[in-house]
Amino acid sequence: MFRQKDYQYFELAQKKVDEYIIQSGDQLTVQLFTRDGFKLIDAVSGSAGIQATQTQLTGLQYLVDAEGFVNLPILGEMFVKGFTESQLETILSDKYASLYVDPYIVVTVINRRVFFFRGSTSSIITLNQAPTTILEVIAKSGGIPENFKAYNIKVIRGDLKNPQVTIIDLSTLEGLRKSDLIVQSNDIIYLDFRYNVPNAILSPLVPYISLLTTVSTLIVLITTLAK
Repeated sequence: MFRQKDYQYFELAQKKVDEYIIQSGDQLTVQLFTRDGFKLIDAVSGSAGIQATQTQLTGLQYLVDAEGFVNLPILGEMFVKGFTESQLETILSDKYASLYVDPYIVVTVINRRVFFFRGSTSSIITLNQAPTTILEVIAKSGGIPENFKAYNIKVIRGDLKNPQVTIIDLSTLEGLRKSDLIVQSNDIIYLDFRYNVPNAILSPLVPYISLLTTVSTLIVLITTLAK
């Protein structure tokens, strides 16, 4: 999957994403408040008749399905894929305004993460609530080891059957200009191993060189003692 192929490449200059965009597979929490900060309802409870004095959260979460829909209390199914959290908050506030006095909504995506591959090892990096750049993700992972390619960092996005890929080069100042790429949940970041040619050639020969050195030393020692 990580070998260079005829992938689609997405251009960083097309659109700078300032906020996280909700995707399929995201898990959301939704809370409803009045403008003075007093909570009217817990929107995740699913009950239209809940008392205005209720302040306890139920802890329920809402999964955005493969088509981009989420099933919310009272409102039912809504298409949310492609919206930012703040955009969805505005939309939901307008919809709930017909039922509650001057409400405002807090929407949070709670399962934002990327998959980080470094050679044969892998890890899952949790993203910040604020937009997270590729540089921050790499820093969270422990940085780029010396024997990996800082000039060929792949960011793989979308359907793995037809992924979109961009290459980040952190070895040059020009490449650092792309390091403000905002990663999206479920992105795959791959660091490729940088082969050291001299070491690759010499490494298999080390046992033989060691044996030859030992034998040579032994021969010299025996010859010296014989004299």
